[in-house]
Amino acid sequence: MIIGQDFPKLEWSFLDYKILEPNALITDTLMALVSLYLAYLLYKKELNSSLSHRWYQFFILFGISSFLGGLGHALYHYFGAIGKMPNWITGILAIYLIEIAMISEIPTKELRNIHERIFKFKLIVVFLVFIWVIVTQPINEKPEVGFLPIAIHTIIGVFYTAGILGYQLSKTKSEAFNYFYWGVIIILPSAFFFLLKINPYNWFDKNDISHLLMTVGIIFFYKGVVKVEKSIVKKSCGFY
Repeated sequence: MIIGQDFPKLEWSFLDYKILEPNALITDTLMALVSLYLAYLLYKKELNSSLSHRWYQFFILFGISSFLGGLGHALYHYFGAIGKMPNWITGILAIYLIEIAMISEIPTKELRNIHERIFKFKLIVVFLVFIWVIVTQPINEKPEVGFLPIAIHTIIGVFYTAGILGYQLSKTKSEAFNYFYWGVIIILPSAFFFLLKINPYNWFDKNDISHLLMTVGIIFFYKGVVKVEKSIVKKSCGFY
């Protein structure tokens, strides 16, 4: 195990191509497949609330983003940091979908509108900071610098909406929201592994740990969407 620095990038030669970080490609692809499968399950259930619709969009976009992230790692030798940008950009938008999904369950319209304006402003700020970093910083030498605005955006957005707001809604609206903040609790350690560069092994580094924790976390988010939708249906049918 090493802390505070990364292992040298693993290399795998396939035909005449050089694949970097095949471990990240594997765990990113796993995360992508799970996310897209969860989107498929939501599609089959034909859920109708704004919350489930936004989460369905999140699972699709997050699945695409994760797959692009794996390619960004694997093809870094050829494309450098530019190859990571599709994953970074879609990742920013995916987190925004979580924010919009969760605030849709705030009971007060005025409070929902305030949250929506805040998150739109945050989205613009994150993109502006991201562009500034890309233009001014040596991201090819230090790609983690380019990812830093996305990491902060993710931590703030997910921790507040799925975590804090999910906990509040579990006390005031439905216990089904428990799944959201438990998902956050599962995902949260990944931030420490990533930001502190805690790498247990070269074939299972900080990226792989983050990917696996996030995969389990989004499964909890999916369970939360389904359970909340059921509670909405029960209320509309007069069972509460």
